[in-house]
Amino acid sequence: MNDGDIVLMERIRDGDQTAVVELVDRFQHELMGFFYHLCWDQLVAEELVQDVFVNVYRSRSRYQPTAKVRTFLYRIAHNLWIDHMRRQKHHLSLDAEMGERSLKLSDVLKAPSGEDADAVNRDETIRQRIQESLDALPEGQREVFVLANSHGMKYQEISEVLGIPEGTVKSRMHNAVRTLRDDLQDLIEL
Repeated sequence: MNDGDIVLMERIRDGDQTAVVELVDRFQHELMGFFYHLCWDQLVAEELVQDVFVNVYRSRSRYQPTAKVRTFLYRIAHNLWIDHMRRQKHHLSLDAEMGERSLKLSDVLKAPSGEDADAVNRDETIRQRIQESLDALPEGQREVFVLANSHGMKYQEISEVLGIPEGTVKSRMHNAVRTLRDDLQDLIEL
């Protein structure tokens, strides 16, 4: 475990307001990418990130350093995502604005600023198809895929975040990759 993160959480637990700001600065972009790649809506992602930190602050007195702080935050994020999905009919926003910080998947989804109209149209088609294919994945597979590919989490850490066995993580990742490969096979021809 990262001792600096634990010390930071202990400062938050003890009421240090500057520690809250440090935690937000350290993890907000990463969490923003997590939520954005699940919903493709900048405003929803921002709201959910804010809710993560509100939940951390509200429950600060109960914090115990039993897991990595990153895992602790993603566990809260996962639970908020589940709650969000229960409350709302899932809706994609394919034209949502991207955040300031690009993650691996968002680099693929960005359209280049070229003058070639055919290339721009092709890239827009690819971006939309990737978003549609990711959204079509079952929720569990999509979450595992986003955590592994956009946030570089290892299977063990994903297992802890989602509260599922590591074998289930591996199975969901295998199925997600196979489905995405099948769905996007024709893009290789573009």
